[in-house]
Amino acid sequence: MLDAIAKFLPAGALGIGTAVTLLVGTPKPTPLRAPLADALPATFFGATPTKVAIGDDEVANSGVSDYINRVYMLSADEGISLYIGYHATQQGDKRMHSPTLCLPGSGWTPVGEQIVTIPVANKPVAVNRFVLQNGKNRILVYYWFQGRGRLTAGQADLKLNAMRDALFTHRDEEALVRIIVPLVKGDSTPVASTGLVPDSLAAKLAEAIIAPLNKSLPAAPGA
Repeated sequence: MLDAIAKFLPAGALGIGTAVTLLVGTPKPTPLRAPLADALPATFFGATPTKVAIGDDEVANSGVSDYINRVYMLSADEGISLYIGYHATQQGDKRMHSPTLCLPGSGWTPVGEQIVTIPVANKPVAVNRFVLQNGKNRILVYYWFQGRGRLTAGQADLKLNAMRDALFTHRDEEALVRIIVPLVKGDSTPVASTGLVPDSLAAKLAEAIIAPLNKSLPAAPGA
């Protein structure tokens, strides 16, 4: 019964959120405090990032206000990618969606999904973890939503938080953060010269960017 109810939470939250918007008005876009790239580490395990361009049509369709898309090549054939898409508001065509929707649509099939905890400043933080496969290729994906002073993993929680904050603070800005590690040598083989298995590598990059990203994102309401 609880599983059946949970399936309707995102749709229900969206419907309630629409009603709230009509009642209190549309939240205004909230600009970043600093460019996304300025808040992130310049290197990761000694690798400098390479920018990966995203087509104008794809950017327009995603509704992001600002983004970075980069790859850290840790060796000649192994790297880790980082995407951060910032939505100054989630109204109209600016609404955020989960990578679990767009990646399968591009040919990747989910073969495992869960919420895991990673250490950030010696505190556990929950993020989404899933593995996708496209033919013989497999990738590990970590992602979460960050903004307004909180980090969120669940899609239903994302919508409910946005609805509540739009009502009480007239803000609903958010960033989607996504890390991808190609599973070139399998799930448990250390990546390149890092000595870390893919999950540990993804967690390490997540730990390195969560706190700095807060310096670029707008301050929490009331802070």
